[in-house]
Amino acid sequence: MIVHQLLSGAGPVDAVTGQALAFRRIFERWGWGGQDVAAAIDPRVDGAVRPLASLRRRPGDLQLLHYSAYAPRLRPLLDDEHRTLLLSHNITPARYLWDYEAGAAIVCALGRSQLSDFVAGAQATAGVSAYNAAELAGAGASDPGVIPPLIDRGRLGLPRAGGEPAPPVTVLCVGRLTPHKRHDAVIRAFAGYRRRHEPGARLVVVGEPLTPRYREALVGLAERLAPGAVVFESGLSEDELADRYRSAHVLLSLSEHEGFCLPIIEALHHDVPVVARAAGAVPETAGDAALLLGAQDDVAVVAETLALAVGDAALRAELGRRGAARLAQLAPERTEAALREALAGLVG
Repeated sequence: MIVHQLLSGAGPVDAVTGQALAFRRIFERWGWGGQDVAAAIDPRVDGAVRPLASLRRRPGDLQLLHYSAYAPRLRPLLDDEHRTLLLSHNITPARYLWDYEAGAAIVCALGRSQLSDFVAGAQATAGVSAYNAAELAGAGASDPGVIPPLIDRGRLGLPRAGGEPAPPVTVLCVGRLTPHKRHDAVIRAFAGYRRRHEPGARLVVVGEPLTPRYREALVGLAERLAPGAVVFESGLSEDELADRYRSAHVLLSLSEHEGFCLPIIEALHHDVPVVARAAGAVPETAGDAALLLGAQDDVAVVAETLALAVGDAALRAELGRRGAARLAQLAPERTEAALREALAGLVG
């Protein structure tokens, strides 16, 4: 079987690119061929994904389109000769971006508005979560499936070898620095936790910034509320990111929109307790293995929940047990089976 993967863009720290490359490794193991191409490619990808113009198709080849951004150059590739599975990774609503980066907001608005057109051109659809599948149904998809991200725990690094992380208490936040991730609330909540419970605590924020200006605004907020206690990092390797998880006492996510939220799974792998806002696909990602908070911006509640997650040994142990069970539910074999079934369905 030949399956070509179509991406709007490819980057070295992009979760969608990572999933596409993981799928390609599966296809190769199954003896399937095909190309992986993108409309835009970061040079750091280094040939793993090829330019869209290099795509060579034959009638009957299948296509897996990873829908994660506005990509008008991909729409003409949806035709009856090449049956397509559209896999939605979700697109950030534009309302979060207008005040910070109008260009990005326009791209997101176009991507979300044209989802229905892409759905109409695909023969099958699926989301990486039930939350995404519901959005596909709203865009006109008939019976969209769910193909969760492939969790390759071998690439997440070895968990910490027993015991608690060394001091100081470290709160970790992983995810792109964009407004919907609410790093501003993370910083405010951390400052409250530090003030009330752990004056020596530090916050490590890992993620590529939307713009340098947005990063500077967050750095300024951190210096006002918790001077010298917040570290911002980006461009980490897989090994470096694993080190950050091994050093963390708790992962904090207050994002208001998530199509899946991979950092939660990474934290569970490293036996790091998770405190997160129950928004988007976060509840179905975490299951019962995280401390989930409501939609309100009550940073005092977040600070007290952090204190519980860090200081209550029995709670940490219980979350660890539940995390292991949740990871078992997300075993790679389940994703592989869902992926194979969806693609095989294209050939009747």
